[in-house]
Amino acid sequence: MERNSAPYTLVFTLIVCAVCSVLVAGAYVLLGERQRSDAAVSRMLDILRLTGLAEAGEELERDEIFARFEAIRPRAIDTETWQVDPDVDARLFDQREAENDPLTSREAPPNSAGVRRLPSHVVVYEKLGDDGQLEQILLPIHGQGYGGQIYGFLSLGPDLNTIRDIVFYEHQETPTLGGRIDRPKWRSAWPGRRVFDADGSVVLRLVADPGPPEIDPHRVDLVSRASVTTAGIQNMIEFWMGPAGFASFLDDYRDTSASGDATVQRSQE
Repeated sequence: MERNSAPYTLVFTLIVCAVCSVLVAGAYVLLGERQRSDAAVSRMLDILRLTGLAEAGEELERDEIFARFEAIRPRAIDTETWQVDPDVDARLFDQREAENDPLTSREAPPNSAGVRRLPSHVVVYEKLGDDGQLEQILLPIHGQGYGGQIYGFLSLGPDLNTIRDIVFYEHQETPTLGGRIDRPKWRSAWPGRRVFDADGSVVLRLVADPGPPEIDPHRVDLVSRASVTTAGIQNMIEFWMGPAGFASFLDDYRDTSASGDATVQRSQE
């Protein structure tokens, strides 16, 4: 085959394309695994900060993150029964991967939060005190915002009602509008608010100019000038804390804990 012929040029081009495709695919696989690992470590750091095991601006090496994370107990919750599943290793379970796989997820019930599928399990994180009693529990939440899905954690205190903090670790909201959910000033309005009323209904609402939590416990500041983001967060709170989400898990947790720990009960007005 002559070097300057059309067949030679075509074959050469096909070989180059094939080699490049293999290299790109290999790089994608290798870098994708690294990116997933980095994202997992980043979420672990968010969890440490939420539970007070790392300072807000503290940067930690991977080994230190893993060491401190030993104080956190992850638990896999079956989304069919909303019971703890001891057969699933919550430390290794990838909730996002399960959600995107039709074999390990199912269609979510109709909802306003934009939650399309429920993974077979979700992972909650518990921080226990030296006496073994619950100090804080982190519940994964997500839903549709303005720019796409918003992923985060809602942290509740030992009464499983009073909010300790909220964090959104992944979103595509406009930086100067909905993206302000990242800012400490907006997050600082959440601690002390309560999700449920005395009957267990989700009554937390995002509104303009709420009072302080001690006199206005069920209302929290909305995201100013970001109505779609505000609605998205409101909807995801109602979905994940409601009957289709963690409501029965939290009720069972309270019932189980009440027999040996009177502090784990729904806060009353």
